[in-house]
Amino acid sequence: MKAEAECYLCLLSQVLRTAVVLGLSDQATREMTRQACAFLAATDFDRTPPEISEDLYSLIAGFSRDPDPYKKLKEEHIQRALELYSGLKNMAQLAPDPLRAALEISLAGNVIDFGANSGEDWLLDGRFLQSQPLAIDDYQLLRADLDRAETIVFLGDNAGETVFDRLFIEFSGRRMIYAVREKPIINDATLEEGRASGLQLVAELISSGCRAPGTVYEQCWPKFQGLLRQADLIISKGQGNFECLEQLRGPFYFLLKAKCQVVARYLDVSQGSLVIMRSKNFAPCLQV
Repeated sequence: MKAEAECYLCLLSQVLRTAVVLGLSDQATREMTRQACAFLAATDFDRTPPEISEDLYSLIAGFSRDPDPYKKLKEEHIQRALELYSGLKNMAQLAPDPLRAALEISLAGNVIDFGANSGEDWLLDGRFLQSQPLAIDDYQLLRADLDRAETIVFLGDNAGETVFDRLFIEFSGRRMIYAVREKPIINDATLEEGRASGLQLVAELISSGCRAPGTVYEQCWPKFQGLLRQADLIISKGQGNFECLEQLRGPFYFLLKAKCQVVARYLDVSQGSLVIMRSKNFAPCLQV
């Protein structure tokens, strides 16, 4: 999925939010914003938003000399999510369909995103768990494919929601391969955050090799590319992964909140909608 004109403002707003996280002075914020504008004016927009975002955050890291400005926030999100874990597990166990309940909890956790959202408190009044009808609901298809699959790859997204992904994997009863980013970018999960979330207890936790806030196949380690080609089922979490992978033919399911108008329009859903979607290009194995 290629970037569109509206992505300019979204990417620029990410720069301004990161400046706040970094605690930059007004003068430093203006200078970093000026450099970001120059970059966006010159960069190739015939790419996915996560690919552009990766280059933009390299600029931010170079300017601020901080390769992981969201480190403290990621730690806080994971800790707060872990505090909810036992209660959410009990909630899912008591549900008529525990697996679906665990999946909906995992999906609800996708609100934790400083790339596409403001920095509002995602736990405020428990709003992130308020149920709403899914705009696209392919859960029954996913459950059937999950039962048949042998090799299952789960592509993670943000730190914090990794705890809720762990809950879903636990209820699935399946040993999955859980992939995270190779290095810090925004608040996406790396191996460090994956371990802190306890994912290694329920899955094989690995790095995809990708440095963008989405799974760019060409960036992944050759070994991980091989895993994707061998997978019977690939569960892709979050908007960034969707933007990078929706055009590929393969056994993909996309779990995401449509956080921006561009993606919402592409999916033909309302902005803010939650989605469990079997890929329109679904195939038994990845074809690249």
